[in-house]
Amino acid sequence: MMIAAYGTAVPGGIFMPSIFLGACGGGALGLCFREALPESWDIQPGLYALIGATAMLGGVFRSSISLVVIMVEGTGGITFVFCIIVAVVVSNAVSSWLQKHGVYHMDLNRNEHVAYLSGKFILVILVFWLFWLFWLFWLFWLFWLSYVYGQLD
Repeated sequence: MMIAAYGTAVPGGIFMPSIFLGACGGGALGLCFREALPESWDIQPGLYALIGATAMLGGVFRSSISLVVIMVEGTGGITFVFCIIVAVVVSNAVSSWLQKHGVYHMDLNRNEHVAYLSGKFILVILVFWLFWLFWLFWLFWLFWLSYVYGQLD
């Protein structure tokens, strides 16, 4: 299903099949655990499906913070945030070991008409913004001090 969805121009593309495949794998693992382990452990396959979907998305797209936010907000399960973070970190590590870049980055590399910014240019922009943030902070600090000491008189 992922191969067919990746080649066609349908909405959802590879995102929904990744969620589906990860949830199926995680749910199947949860069902196996529920059958193999004692009933007192209260294994919930739905939680394993959530973690499986998160891990699959983390491995395919290499997103981390946004994926954790999407899954926590989408499910409303703030109690599972540690499990979701661990799944994303492990899936990113495994997928980085298998392949250097994510799906979207590899797709951009195949397109010859995409212009990339060099690392030096990005460093110049970063230094520029840090310089201005430093001066804005310094001015704010001076105005705050003048306000505080002006109030004391």
